[in-house]
Order: sequence, then structure tokens, then C-alpha cells
Amino acid sequence: MLQLTDVDVAALLEKTDVVGTVREVFLAHAAGRTVLPEESCLRWTNDEGDACRSLNMPGLVEIDGRRIAGTKVINASLGNPARGLARAGGLILLFDLTTARPVCALDAAHISAGRTAAVSVLATELLWAAPARAVAVVGAGALAEAHLELALRRWPSVRQVRLHDRVRERATDLAERLGDTHRTVAFDVTATAEQAVREADLVIPVTTTTSGYIPADWIAEGAVVVNVSLDDLTPEALSAADQVVVDDWSLVAADTTRILGRMHRAGDVLPPPRHRAPNPSAPARPAVEVTAELCDLVDGSAEGRTAATDRIIVNPFGMSLHDVAVAGRIYQEFLT
Repeated sequence: MLQLTDVDVAALLEKTDVVGTVREVFLAHAAGRTVLPEESCLRWTNDEGDACRSLNMPGLVEIDGRRIAGTKVINASLGNPARGLARAGGLILLFDLTTARPVCALDAAHISAGRTAAVSVLATELLWAAPARAVAVVGAGALAEAHLELALRRWPSVRQVRLHDRVRERATDLAERLGDTHRTVAFDVTATAEQAVREADLVIPVTTTTSGYIPADWIAEGAVVVNVSLDDLTPEALSAADQVVVDDWSLVAADTTRILGRMHRAGDVLPPPRHRAPNPSAPARPAVEVTAELCDLVDGSAEGRTAATDRIIVNPFGMSLHDVAVAGRIYQEFLT
């Protein structure tokens, strides 16, 4: 079995169109050329009191006229940053479609961060009222850096990035690193999350919180919020949004821990239109109406923004299909 290290993956990822790959996966998903099982999650508390988890996320997708199958195993401990380690890391395994044997193991960190950022960027471009000028990022870890590096390469419109992290030095270090490359952008490190979020065109929370802190009145008219870390928004912020978009409804419906999954299980979320079934007992006005899945926006079967002032929240749970597809393209690049 071929093994590709993080250095190998980082070099090969530079040659890969990750946003284009993500778009193709959404098109394949809309056309039924994917298999996306529920993820498996093992949780525990370590001897130092840190919350730990291991996710196993399999998937199969057909793109480029061929099928790619594999799984991502990604583990995390909330105490790792204090140990000088990345919070999360793991492997992606690719499978031979004939024998089902693993043929390649790839370090998952760069792929996971890259495809997460690519989904956020693609969703924003599908839903913004105009190219973003002011971007707010809450959290200053690897995901924040991946998002900003990709967004700033693609969007010359950005003039201001506001960064907040509970550890101010992390935000300051990230602002300095990015500022050395992107000299036309003003990087502001804010004292509070509220100062970062208010009046931003695009808001990207990438934290490890399990408690919502972003209320509706922080979110500007016309803004897009990509709720990457999933628990940063309050239920009231979701309820007040003009549109709520998810990557895949089945992942939301199966989830028991994150905010939209919890609200769905409480009966407070109306699924996207093609997942709705007649139900006389359903509330006439649920707290949150999911207006579309991202694959419906990509293939044009659902409408995106309807008004320039709409506040739109994108809640991407994370689809293993993207990791597997990006890993598959990296593997093919290595072989050639």
C-alpha cells in the first residue's frame, strides 16, 4: 500500500483544483453518482480531562468517468493545541474498486482543511450579494488559515479581514503571516468576536466551541455566514436567517450533537424541499426552514439568494465524498 506523508500531500495539493473538485462532487451527488453512509463517531475523555473523538467517514463518488472509494479517519483532542500539536489529524484510505483492498494511505490534515475551505468558498460565491470586501474569521487555527489563503487568492475584492481568537497571540501571528503576502488587505485583530462579526460581508467561525455565542443582531444585512465549526451560532440566529443552506440533509438528520441536528430532533427544523414529506403533525412555522442543499445550488435546481439584504447561513457538516475525491486526484497525480 502506498503511503503519502503530509509533505507529499501538501505538494500534490498545490497541483489540484480543490474548488473545482468540490463542485464536481456536488454535481455527482445531485445526479445520484455517490454513496454517502452515516459517519461513525467514537468519543471519550482522556486522563487529562480533554474531550477526544475519532470520526470514520466513508464515501464513494463517480467523477472523471471513474469511481473513487475510501474513508477518512480523523481524530481530535481539544487539549492538543496546548501540547503544541494540531487539534485534529488522521488518514484517508483509498480502496481498489475490484479487490476492495486499501491501495493508498494519505495524511488527512491538508486535504481536510483544503476541502473544508473549498466548500466554504464555493458556497459563498454561490450565495453572496456581491464579492466580499470585509471578512470576519473567528478562531485562528489551521482551518482559519486555509480559508483565508484560498479566499484571498480568489477574491481581489477583499479589503479587510477581521480576526478574533480567545488566545490573541494566535490571531496576531496569523494576521502577520498573511499580511506579509496579501499587502492590499488590512488585517485587524479584534478584542471580541462581536467586533469581528458586525458589519462583515462574510463570517466564518472556525472554533472548537460547543456553545452558541453569535446572535442574529451581530449579522449584517446581506451577509453570508459559513458556520464551519457548527456550534457558534445561537438557535435564534438560525431562526432569524432568511435562508439556511446545508451540504447534505442526511448528515443533519442523523446528527445528535450539533446545533442544527439537535434542533431537527426537537422538531424545530423543516428539511429542504426535496426531503419533505406530508406530515399533518409538523409545526406550521418551524423555527428554521432549510431552503436548499449545496448540490441543488450547484446544479441549478434550487434558487440561491433572492434579495440583496438576505442574511444567509450555510451549515456544512462535512462530506467525506470531498475528502475521498480530492485524495483520489492526488493519488492519480502522484502516479503520473
